[in-house]
Amino acid sequence: MPELKAEALEKRDSFKDYLHQIPNFFAIFLVPISYLSISPALIEIGKDLHTAPGNISLIFTFFPAGIVLGQLTSVFYNRVFKRSNIILTCYIMMFIVNIILFFSKQLALFYILSFIEGYFIGINYVQSTENILACKVKNKDRIITLMVTFFPLGALVAPLISSSFEKNDLSWRYTYLVIAAAVVVVAILYITIALRGQNKIIANTIQKISFKEIFVNRKVNLIYFLTLFTIATYVVGEMVFSTWSPTYLRLAKGFDIQPAALGVTFFQIFVILGRFIASSLVGKIKVRTILIFLSFLALISIVLFVLSDSKFFIYLTISLVGLGFSAMYPLLLSSGSTLYVKGRGVLSSMIFASAYIGIAASPLITRKIGSFNLTFSILFALIFSVTATISIIFITYYEKYRLNRPEKTIRQP
Repeated sequence: MPELKAEALEKRDSFKDYLHQIPNFFAIFLVPISYLSISPALIEIGKDLHTAPGNISLIFTFFPAGIVLGQLTSVFYNRVFKRSNIILTCYIMMFIVNIILFFSKQLALFYILSFIEGYFIGINYVQSTENILACKVKNKDRIITLMVTFFPLGALVAPLISSSFEKNDLSWRYTYLVIAAAVVVVAILYITIALRGQNKIIANTIQKISFKEIFVNRKVNLIYFLTLFTIATYVVGEMVFSTWSPTYLRLAKGFDIQPAALGVTFFQIFVILGRFIASSLVGKIKVRTILIFLSFLALISIVLFVLSDSKFFIYLTISLVGLGFSAMYPLLLSSGSTLYVKGRGVLSSMIFASAYIGIAASPLITRKIGSFNLTFSILFALIFSVTATISIIFITYYEKYRLNRPEKTIRQP
């Protein structure tokens, strides 16, 4: 497999090839922009809608639920409609939803529309990923890593939108107009860039592939389903650490709220930095080698984070944890989605769903263990990360020593 992959990468991808995928990158950027933008304004929204901020925060439950359903059903639309029509319909519906949200004054309508927008975001997420998996760029691991990097970039920008309006005494509702405008910009980019040349051919495809045509090799199937398990366990580890570490720093390490928040900022910055570093390494270093190194870096850093008392070393270790977690998801996504030539949309959809199962499980785990023991709550992230690491090592061993696939089922970029 490594020899075949190296041979396929002999022809280097041009910078122009990557630029042609900008609309797909920004489709991922829209995900956090669409629902995290209102997070700093929950108190103001609650006052405006005459309800508690906790009720408003349920939007963050309905939106991901919509995303999961959209990702699971996305591939079925490809059986009937062209991919370009699916993507443009998603953008139109997202624009309409945000305009309605700007005027809405009913909490129930916020829940419903958040679910609907999440649904179309989920569909578009899968369709945009399929565009990248089918594009002429040979190094799929690199381009998928770059694509997924746009999610944390959006997560960094999103809170600044509503907070800027609040700072200037403007209504939080204008946040939805900004989101609608962002949707229009990305749609225009898609029409002007992604509907030309080879991208146009990809956009006009209709896929009718059964599961039997995709999962044709039992040994490869084992690797794929182990990848699903690895992603779910890794995501739980990362989410538990990232969401609980600020509270842990305040209660166990005696940090004030701002220094604790700064720790999370360091974590997110190094997640983004790590993905850019990983994107430059794939093609030069084997993907499995990078995954093993990053997983061990995360494990060691979590242990040192718990043991550290100095503020400097706490910030250093939390940054290294972010670096360790950084490229795990994109590299598992790219390697799992390209195990087979056919049905990559189905493969990526199931990977997305597996990741969101981990995301959905994380708050429940955090709630249960947080009241039991503060240190154990962080170490629980370590337990899931260890499980993911063992799974990656097993997959690497199985691919190298046990896998003997027919030529037609070998992973191709």
